[in-house]
Amino acid sequence: MVDRRIQESLVARFNLVCGNLPWTLFGASLVAFALAFVLIEQLPFWFCLSWVLLVQLLIVTRAWYLRIWHNQPTSVSNVKQRLRTATLLSTLTASLFGAITYLGISNEHLLVNLLVIMLLTGMVAGASAAFSHILSMYLLYILPLMLPVAVRLYGFGEFYYLLMAGLVFVYIPISLGISRNIGNSITRSIDLRFDNLELVDNLRHEQTRAQQALAKEEKASHAKSKFLAAASHDLRQPLHSLRLFTTTLDLQTRDDQQKQLISQIDQSVRSLEELFNILLDISKLDAGTVIPDRRHVQLDAVLSELKDEFAAIAVEKRLAFNVALHGHVIFSDGILFEKLIRNLLVNAFRYTFTGNVSVESLQVDEGDRVSICIADTGVGIPESEHSRIFEEFVQLDNTERDRNRGLGLGLPIVKRLCDLLDIDLQLESVVGSGTRITLSVPPGERLQPDKVTPIEGLTSGHVSSLFVLVIDDDQAACLAMEMLLETWGCVVMSAGSGDEAVRQLGEIGEIPDVIISDYRLRNDETGGAVVNRIRKVLKTRIPAIIITGDIARERLVEISNLGFPALHKPCEPEKLRQMLAEQTQQKNTLVEYS
Repeated sequence: MVDRRIQESLVARFNLVCGNLPWTLFGASLVAFALAFVLIEQLPFWFCLSWVLLVQLLIVTRAWYLRIWHNQPTSVSNVKQRLRTATLLSTLTASLFGAITYLGISNEHLLVNLLVIMLLTGMVAGASAAFSHILSMYLLYILPLMLPVAVRLYGFGEFYYLLMAGLVFVYIPISLGISRNIGNSITRSIDLRFDNLELVDNLRHEQTRAQQALAKEEKASHAKSKFLAAASHDLRQPLHSLRLFTTTLDLQTRDDQQKQLISQIDQSVRSLEELFNILLDISKLDAGTVIPDRRHVQLDAVLSELKDEFAAIAVEKRLAFNVALHGHVIFSDGILFEKLIRNLLVNAFRYTFTGNVSVESLQVDEGDRVSICIADTGVGIPESEHSRIFEEFVQLDNTERDRNRGLGLGLPIVKRLCDLLDIDLQLESVVGSGTRITLSVPPGERLQPDKVTPIEGLTSGHVSSLFVLVIDDDQAACLAMEMLLETWGCVVMSAGSGDEAVRQLGEIGEIPDVIISDYRLRNDETGGAVVNRIRKVLKTRIPAIIITGDIARERLVEISNLGFPALHKPCEPEKLRQMLAEQTQQKNTLVEYS
C-alpha cells in the first residue's frame, strides 16, 4: 500500500513536469539562439549554427515525447521509464548549453561572459520552478549546465574571474537548497492532495457502508413490521375467540367455584392480551402507523383523571401521591400523551416503596414549552444505565423476570411517544434517592382549548332481540361470537363469506339489525365490501361493525375511510355490547340504500 502510494505520488510529480515542459522548451529554444548570437564572435559560424540546430532537434525530440505522454497518460507501470527518458533528454540539453559556454567564453570579453552567466542562471531559475520537485532530474540538469562555465572562469586565473567562478560555485548549492525547499512544498502539496483524495474515498466508502447498513436495518425493520402487520390477524384470532368463549362461559355459569376458575382463566387471557397489545403498540410506533391527532389539550383534565386512577395504588403502597394542577394548556394528542404519562407513573409506583410520587407542571411565560415533572423517591437508576432503560425488555433489578414487576416495555413506548409527539425528555436519577423525569411539551392556546373528555365506563346496554349477522371466515371466532351474542339475547346468523351471507339472507327474507364482519376474509374479500354489497342487495343502510386484527397503516386507513365503527382483536366484550346497544337506536330508522 505504501509503495503504491509512492508510485502514485511520482506519477503526479512527473505529470507536473510535463505540464511545465512546453514553457521550459520554449525558453531553452530562445536562450539557444541568444547564446549563439552572443558567442558568434568567439566561435566559428558553422559551429554555432550546428549547435543551434542540434539543440533545436533535441527540443523537438522532447516535444515529440511530450505529445506521446499526453496521448497515453502516465501510470504507475510506466512512470519510471518515462522519468528516465525525460531526465536523459534534459541532461543532454543542459550538457549542450554547458559545452558551448565552456568553449565560447574568454578572458577578453567580460561583458559577454556576464551575459552568458545571466542566461544560464535564468535557465536554472526556470528549471527550479519546472522540475525541482524531482531532485535527481533537477540535479542532473544544473550541474552540466553551470559547472563548465565555473571551471572555465576559474581557469583564467585572474582575480575577477576567480571571484565570478566562486560565485557560480556558491550559486549551485544555494539554488539546490532553495529548489529543494520549493520541491518539498510541491511534494507535500501533492501528498496532501492524495491524503484528501484518500480521505474522501474513505468517507465515500464509509458512507456507502453506512447507507448499506442503514438500508439493511430499514429492510429488516420493514420486514419485521410487515411480518407483524401480516401475521397480526392470525395471531389475534385465537386470542379473540378465547376471550369471547371465556366471557360466554362466565355468563352461562352459576357455580361459584367454576366462576372463580373462569375468572383466573380470564385474568391469564387479559395478561396475554396486555403483552400482545404492548408489543403491537411498539410495532405500530416503529412502523409509523400511529398518526397523532394534535389539539389544544387542558393538562389539568389529563392529570386529574390520572390522579383518580392511581390514588388507590398510592393508598395500597402507603405512598403520598401529589398532583399539582396549574391550568396549563398543551398542544398534543391527548390520548397518546395520557398514555405516555400513565406509563411513567406505572414505572414510578412500581419502583417506589417509601416516600412519594409527584406530578407538577411549569410554564415560565405564555408561549413557552410546558415542563411536566414526574418525580419519585424510589430506588433510582445508575447513571450508566440512563440510556439503556429505554431499550426493550431491560429491567435493572428483575433478572428473574418476575411478571408482577412488568415487562420492560413501558419506557421504550415512552421514548417512542416522545419522539412522535415532539416532546423532549430529561432524566435525572440518584441511586437510593429517586428519579425525576421532565417532559418539555409544545404549548397550546389558552383561549379555546379542546376539552379532554375522560372515557366513561361502558354500560351494559340493551341488545336482546337484535338480529345480528356475523361474517367471519374463522370458524372458531365465528362460533365464539355467535355464542356470546346468543347469551346476550341476540338472534344470530353466521356466514363465512359475502356469498354465503347473501344466499342465507335471500332464503330467510329478513333484514339484519346490524352486521358484525371481520375485515379480512377469504379470496381477498374485505368486510367493508361485503357490508356494502349486502346493503345494495337489500336496499337498506344496515348498521355495521368492523372487527380487525390488522395493524398495517394502509389497512387501518382503509378501515377508517369506510366510516364504520371498528374494534381491534381481541375485542373487549363490553365494548362490543355497548356498540350493539347503540345500534338499537337505529333499528327503526333504516333507510333505503341505492
